Amino acid sequence: MILTVQKSDKEILKSLEGESAVFIIACAGCAVKSNTADKQSIEYISKLLSDNNIKISEIEILGSVCAKQKTQEILSKNTNFQKAKTILFLSCGTGIQAVGSFSDKRLIAVLNSQAITVVESSYSKFCSVCGDCILSYTQGICPKTRCPKSLVNGPCGGFVNGKCEIDSSKDCAWVLIYEKLKKNNGLDKFINSFIEPK
Repeated sequence: MILTVQKSDKEILKSLEGESAVFIIACAGCAVKSNTADKQSIEYISKLLSDNNIKISEIEILGSVCAKQKTQEILSKNTNFQKAKTILFLSCGTGIQAVGSFSDKRLIAVLNSQAITVVESSYSKFCSVCGDCILSYTQGICPKTRCPKSLVNGPCGGFVNGKCEIDSSKDCAWVLIYEKLKKNNGLDKFINSFIEPK
Protein backbone atom coordinates (compact mmCIF):
# COMPACT_ATOMS: atom_id res chain seq x y z
CA MET A 1 0.00 0.00 0.00
CA ILE A 2 1.17 3.54 -0.75
CA LEU A 3 0.60 5.95 2.12
CA THR A 4 -0.60 9.38 0.98
CA VAL A 5 -1.22 12.75 2.66
CA GLN A 6 -3.12 15.74 1.33
CA LYS A 7 -1.23 18.75 0.02
CA SER A 8 -1.94 22.15 1.58
CA ASP A 9 -4.99 24.06 0.35
CA LYS A 10 -2.64 26.80 -0.86
CA GLU A 11 -0.64 24.39 -3.05
CA ILE A 12 -3.78 22.73 -4.45
CA LEU A 13 -5.32 26.09 -5.35
CA LYS A 14 -2.07 27.35 -6.87
CA SER A 15 -2.05 24.28 -9.14
CA LEU A 16 -5.60 25.14 -10.17
CA GLU A 17 -5.00 28.79 -11.07
CA GLY A 18 -7.04 29.68 -14.13
CA GLU A 19 -9.25 26.59 -13.90
CA SER A 20 -13.03 26.92 -13.69
CA ALA A 21 -13.97 23.23 -13.76
CA VAL A 22 -12.38 19.87 -12.99
CA PHE A 23 -13.13 16.16 -13.18
CA ILE A 24 -12.10 14.34 -9.99
CA ILE A 25 -10.64 10.83 -9.86
CA ALA A 26 -10.42 9.25 -6.42
CA CYS A 27 -8.68 5.96 -5.66
CA ALA A 28 -10.69 3.52 -3.55
CA GLY A 29 -7.54 1.48 -2.95
CA CYS A 30 -4.52 2.85 -1.09
CA ALA A 31 -5.80 6.42 -0.84
CA VAL A 32 -8.99 5.35 0.95
CA LYS A 33 -6.90 3.30 3.39
CA SER A 34 -4.77 6.43 3.97
CA ASN A 35 -7.97 8.44 4.62
CA THR A 36 -7.13 10.77 1.73
CA ALA A 37 -9.83 9.66 -0.74
CA ASP A 38 -12.54 8.62 1.68
CA LYS A 39 -15.96 10.30 1.87
CA GLN A 40 -14.73 12.99 4.28
CA SER A 41 -11.70 13.84 2.12
CA ILE A 42 -13.81 14.07 -1.03
CA GLU A 43 -16.27 16.35 0.77
CA TYR A 44 -13.39 18.54 1.97
CA ILE A 45 -11.92 18.91 -1.54
CA SER A 46 -15.38 19.52 -3.02
CA LYS A 47 -15.96 22.36 -0.54
CA LEU A 48 -12.50 23.83 -1.18
CA LEU A 49 -13.22 23.92 -4.90
CA SER A 50 -16.75 25.29 -4.44
CA ASP A 51 -15.46 28.04 -2.14
CA ASN A 52 -13.03 29.03 -4.90
CA ASN A 53 -15.60 28.96 -7.74
CA ILE A 54 -14.25 25.78 -9.36
CA LYS A 55 -16.98 23.45 -10.60
CA ILE A 56 -16.77 19.66 -10.45
CA SER A 57 -18.13 17.95 -13.57
CA GLU A 58 -18.03 14.54 -11.86
CA ILE A 59 -16.29 12.52 -9.17
CA GLU A 60 -15.21 9.07 -10.39
CA ILE A 61 -14.15 6.65 -7.65
CA LEU A 62 -12.05 3.82 -9.07
CA GLY A 63 -10.99 0.60 -7.34
CA SER A 64 -7.31 1.19 -8.02
CA VAL A 65 -6.40 4.04 -10.36
CA CYS A 66 -3.00 2.41 -11.00
CA ALA A 67 -4.73 -0.58 -12.64
CA LYS A 68 -4.21 1.13 -15.99
CA GLN A 69 -6.17 -1.20 -18.28
CA LYS A 70 -9.30 -1.18 -16.10
CA THR A 71 -9.01 2.57 -15.45
CA GLN A 72 -8.65 3.31 -19.16
CA GLU A 73 -11.62 1.07 -19.97
CA ILE A 74 -13.86 2.85 -17.42
CA LEU A 75 -12.78 6.39 -18.34
CA SER A 76 -13.06 5.76 -22.09
CA LYS A 77 -16.82 5.31 -21.54
CA ASN A 78 -17.22 8.37 -19.32
CA THR A 79 -18.52 11.37 -21.27
CA ASN A 80 -17.60 13.89 -18.57
CA PHE A 81 -14.02 12.60 -18.49
CA GLN A 82 -13.80 12.87 -22.28
CA LYS A 83 -15.04 16.49 -22.16
CA ALA A 84 -12.89 17.55 -19.19
CA LYS A 85 -9.72 19.56 -19.73
CA THR A 86 -8.37 19.19 -16.19
CA ILE A 87 -8.34 16.12 -13.95
CA LEU A 88 -7.85 16.37 -10.19
CA PHE A 89 -6.49 13.24 -8.47
CA LEU A 90 -6.98 11.86 -5.01
CA SER A 91 -4.48 9.07 -5.62
CA CYS A 92 -0.79 8.37 -5.42
CA GLY A 93 1.60 9.49 -8.13
CA THR A 94 1.43 6.13 -9.86
CA GLY A 95 -2.32 6.48 -10.34
CA ILE A 96 -1.86 9.90 -11.92
CA GLN A 97 0.80 8.58 -14.26
CA ALA A 98 -1.37 5.60 -15.23
CA VAL A 99 -4.01 8.02 -16.51
CA GLY A 100 -1.35 10.31 -17.99
CA SER A 101 -0.05 7.43 -20.09
CA PHE A 102 -3.27 7.39 -22.14
CA SER A 103 -4.54 10.97 -21.75
CA ASP A 104 -3.20 14.39 -22.71
CA LYS A 105 -5.44 16.21 -20.24
CA ARG A 106 -4.04 18.52 -17.56
CA LEU A 107 -3.38 16.42 -14.43
CA ILE A 108 -3.37 17.88 -10.92
CA ALA A 109 -2.15 16.05 -7.80
CA VAL A 110 -4.00 16.63 -4.52
CA LEU A 111 -1.92 14.12 -2.54
CA ASN A 112 1.74 13.49 -1.77
CA SER A 113 2.96 9.89 -1.67
CA GLN A 114 4.83 9.27 1.58
CA ALA A 115 5.83 5.61 1.83
CA ILE A 116 5.24 2.14 0.47
CA THR A 117 3.94 0.04 3.31
CA VAL A 118 3.38 -3.26 1.44
CA VAL A 119 4.63 -4.37 -1.98
CA GLU A 120 2.47 -7.01 -3.64
CA SER A 121 4.17 -7.27 -7.02
CA SER A 122 6.66 -5.53 -9.26
CA TYR A 123 5.67 -3.14 -12.05
CA SER A 124 7.33 -0.41 -14.08
CA LYS A 125 8.60 2.25 -11.71
CA PHE A 126 6.77 5.55 -12.12
CA CYS A 127 6.82 6.95 -8.59
CA SER A 128 9.61 7.19 -6.00
CA VAL A 129 7.23 8.24 -3.19
CA CYS A 130 9.53 11.20 -2.49
CA GLY A 131 6.87 12.96 -0.41
CA ASP A 132 6.82 16.23 -2.37
CA CYS A 133 4.91 15.47 -5.55
CA ILE A 134 5.53 17.75 -8.56
CA LEU A 135 3.26 15.94 -11.04
CA SER A 136 0.94 18.96 -11.23
CA TYR A 137 3.83 20.93 -12.76
CA THR A 138 5.22 18.17 -14.99
CA GLN A 139 1.95 17.01 -16.58
CA GLY A 140 1.70 13.73 -14.70
CA ILE A 141 5.21 12.51 -15.56
CA CYS A 142 7.66 12.16 -12.67
CA PRO A 143 11.16 13.27 -13.72
CA LYS A 144 12.57 12.25 -10.33
CA THR A 145 11.71 8.64 -11.14
CA ARG A 146 11.65 8.44 -14.91
CA CYS A 147 14.83 10.43 -15.59
CA PRO A 148 17.90 8.29 -14.73
CA LYS A 149 19.57 11.46 -13.41
CA SER A 150 16.44 12.51 -11.45
CA LEU A 151 16.59 16.00 -12.98
CA VAL A 152 13.64 18.18 -11.93
CA ASN A 153 14.36 21.29 -14.02
CA GLY A 154 14.67 20.12 -17.58
CA PRO A 155 16.68 17.68 -19.66
CA CYS A 156 20.42 17.17 -19.35
CA GLY A 157 20.98 17.92 -23.02
CA GLY A 158 22.23 14.44 -23.84
CA PHE A 159 18.99 13.09 -25.27
CA VAL A 160 18.97 12.11 -28.95
CA ASN A 161 15.78 12.04 -31.03
CA GLY A 162 13.72 12.15 -27.84
CA LYS A 163 15.50 9.13 -26.31
CA CYS A 164 17.51 9.02 -23.08
CA GLU A 165 21.30 9.14 -23.44
CA ILE A 166 21.70 6.53 -20.68
CA ASP A 167 19.16 4.08 -22.12
CA SER A 168 18.29 4.73 -25.76
CA SER A 169 15.34 2.33 -25.56
CA LYS A 170 13.57 4.76 -23.21
CA ASP A 171 11.94 8.09 -24.00
CA CYS A 172 13.53 11.10 -22.32
CA ALA A 173 11.16 12.00 -19.47
CA TRP A 174 11.70 15.70 -20.16
CA VAL A 175 10.82 15.38 -23.83
CA LEU A 176 7.55 13.71 -22.74
CA ILE A 177 6.91 16.48 -20.20
CA TYR A 178 7.69 19.19 -22.78
CA GLU A 179 5.28 17.69 -25.32
CA LYS A 180 2.46 17.49 -22.76
CA LEU A 181 3.10 21.05 -21.54
CA LYS A 182 3.00 22.20 -25.15
CA LYS A 183 -0.35 20.48 -25.77
CA ASN A 184 -1.84 22.03 -22.61
CA ASN A 185 -0.46 25.55 -23.19
CA GLY A 186 1.62 25.26 -20.03
CA LEU A 187 5.10 25.90 -21.43
CA ASP A 188 5.35 29.62 -20.67
CA LYS A 189 4.32 29.19 -17.05
CA PHE A 190 6.62 26.20 -16.53
CA ILE A 191 9.67 27.71 -18.23
CA ASN A 192 9.48 30.70 -15.88
CA SER A 193 9.26 28.54 -12.74
CA PHE A 194 11.89 26.71 -10.69
CA ILE A 195 11.48 23.43 -8.82
CA GLU A 196 13.75 22.93 -5.83
CA PRO A 197 16.20 20.04 -6.38
CA LYS A 198 15.29 16.86 -4.51
